[in-house]
Amino acid sequence: MRLLIVDDEYFARQGIMDGVNWEVLEFEEVLQAGSYGQAVEVFEQQAAQKKRIDILLCDIEMPDESGLELIEWVGGHSPETECIILSCHDEFDFARQAVRLKCLDYILKPVRYDFLTEVLAKTMKTVEEKHRQSTLENYGKIYVENIAQSRREETVDVVDKVVDYIEKHLSEELSVRQLANMAYVSPDHLTRSFKKRFQQTVSDYILKKRMTLAGELLRDRKLTITMVSDCVGFGNYSYFTEQFKKYYGMTPREYQNSVK
Repeated sequence: MRLLIVDDEYFARQGIMDGVNWEVLEFEEVLQAGSYGQAVEVFEQQAAQKKRIDILLCDIEMPDESGLELIEWVGGHSPETECIILSCHDEFDFARQAVRLKCLDYILKPVRYDFLTEVLAKTMKTVEEKHRQSTLENYGKIYVENIAQSRREETVDVVDKVVDYIEKHLSEELSVRQLANMAYVSPDHLTRSFKKRFQQTVSDYILKKRMTLAGELLRDRKLTITMVSDCVGFGNYSYFTEQFKKYYGMTPREYQNSVK
């Protein structure tokens, strides 16, 4: 996760660098800019490297364009970036503009660095949750589209319907009875059909699909193991680790390290 601090006063930026407890936050990179123009340049450089500024901590008053104008630019060019205003002004008009620009927080200077650390930690959690939801949606769409493409020429029958449902709902709780009810057949009939088609039970088929998707997701270093566990339908981290190790012969962490 990356943070960009924008303030035209060098000592204000340095105070943040010296005062915030970075060990607790564990940002991958903390960048700085002294003006609107420098900040835009940093965003563009990061984008060119296929990197993302996750959080912007920005002063309002700067010598060229204001911090509010920068945040408006960010909203159009990097909408996934969460913005926090750091200002010595408490005017209602500034606060109203911050709300309009969907800023996550508005902090008045001088700020206690322990408080700023807490705000940044809370913002990181918000960013992680949004990334998790976005990743789940994106991977789900890609995964479903790939499966749909490969099956487009096949005749749709009961098993096909159930398979399609499974692949679209891997992050949810799935049971043989639930799937059979959805396909208007008995659980025994569905089990026999699956064994005939795939030479395995419905539960084994679901597990294989979840493990395959988990293996793909763990290649993305931006995703935590907990996020992957949730994405593939394991609410329990320990159970996910246990099943993953049985399937791959190694823990999720070992697997991530092996595919760096």
